[in-house]
Amino acid sequence: MNNMILQVEMLRTVVLACVLALVVAQEDVLLEKPKAPLNSAKILASKTPLSQYAIENMEFVLEYFLVNIGDKPATKVRLDDRKAFPTQDYELVKGLLQVHWDSLAPGENVTHSVVVKPRRFGLFNHTSAVISYYPTEDAKEARIGYSTAPGEGTIYSQRSYERRFGERWSSWLLFALLIIPFTALPYYFWVSFRNHYPESNVSQEVESKKKAK
Repeated sequence: MNNMILQVEMLRTVVLACVLALVVAQEDVLLEKPKAPLNSAKILASKTPLSQYAIENMEFVLEYFLVNIGDKPATKVRLDDRKAFPTQDYELVKGLLQVHWDSLAPGENVTHSVVVKPRRFGLFNHTSAVISYYPTEDAKEARIGYSTAPGEGTIYSQRSYERRFGERWSSWLLFALLIIPFTALPYYFWVSFRNHYPESNVSQEVESKKKAK
């Protein structure tokens, strides 16, 4: 009996402690000071490859995403990623590596895509794109920011890519060569048997045996 009373008291204590903790947490939320307004634009940007692999002389797609998380419009927004794709190493197939927007309202976002072709294979390091904009309409100097960077990777040569990820036609050819003896030889014996014992002779022999019986 005493043990049961002790367990009930302990349970009441635990429940009371949980309730008090919940009340304190709610008070902290209510007393939390609201965030001070930025009174300016603030752009976050990402740079993401959409192609799974970078391959020599094959198209490689990248997408840029910009969003204004500030409370003021950003003006004269410019994205510049020319340094990441020098012309001696990449061919620009579609899109521009330097683009601009007149303004970007608070909460507004934009996307931009480019397609390039690596001219050579090997290791590469995709650095961040440079983002510049004026945080307020009366700002005298542009604010400079940077996108995320995909980082280091490998540009595969066409030959190594086809050998590693391409169609396995050579494997199928080897498989066909291996199964030819198991299909051709039975067919050869069957044809030889048909030629040696024509169907007409076999049927005549069967009929003659029936008549003899």
